[in-house]
Amino acid sequence: MIHPPVTAITARRPDGDLSRAPFSRRWRCAVLLLLGFVLIAPAAPAGATDNGPSTAWTAALIAVPPVGGRRLPIFGRWRDSFVQRAVQEMPETVRLPAVLFMHGCDGIGGEEEAARILFMEWGYATFIPDSFARAGRRSNCATADFATSRAPESHDYRLQELAYGIQALHSLSWIDHDRIFAYGFSEGGMAVARYEGNGLSGRVITGWHCRGIGPYDGIGAPRDTPLLAILGDRDPWYAAKPGEHCGQVFDGRADAESIILPGNGHAILNSPDLANAERARKAIRTFLDGH
Repeated sequence: MIHPPVTAITARRPDGDLSRAPFSRRWRCAVLLLLGFVLIAPAAPAGATDNGPSTAWTAALIAVPPVGGRRLPIFGRWRDSFVQRAVQEMPETVRLPAVLFMHGCDGIGGEEEAARILFMEWGYATFIPDSFARAGRRSNCATADFATSRAPESHDYRLQELAYGIQALHSLSWIDHDRIFAYGFSEGGMAVARYEGNGLSGRVITGWHCRGIGPYDGIGAPRDTPLLAILGDRDPWYAAKPGEHCGQVFDGRADAESIILPGNGHAILNSPDLANAERARKAIRTFLDGH
């Protein structure tokens, strides 16, 4: 599938919009019940003592759609005992596509939670490693004034966590190993763009322009890896580089698309501009379902 290097999204509402199809009442109730259960369910030991990427993985938020006769989704953290019981009981015939979501510089927030529920609704097992579960982990940004580079070591942390997550997903028998996607938002998007390894069916880069300084300029993915990049043209984090976007460094990749959301800020899936959020969601689902 060949995409143009840059796609500018106009203000026209697309047909067949997917983002306004909310959970059914039953699904909403199920998620609320599960969220309540997460608060009281006992957690299994994290199983990681080295404070490395395995710590972020065991603390990962997950969402798995109901399959194999289950009536409810699996919704919690990977380390939770009820989550472990549920995945161990997964029928041998189940093979789910998966999204490994790398969160932004200030941790798991609205964008990440929106993705977890949305991707689960689309039929994807979703995993969000929690980088801030690692002891002493500093934030690389200050959201109050859009300051960055406060903890440069965070970039190495994120690459470690991405590599670890890919390996972990490939070890799960109920995951479709031919349909594992990496999705990054903001700082997580930097990691997804920079990661040079394999094991992925595609990558989605959001809230990052791929035009940083030195090693942060460009895309490290193998040239045959499908890419989708989405950025708002009013993103306050990148005001110093207006007009820059990942499509400028695709370098002739055959299966790559860069979408610029007009008038949009930093949030993509959870954008307050509902028209832009809808367009982003439709593009992301088309990308995931098509690879």
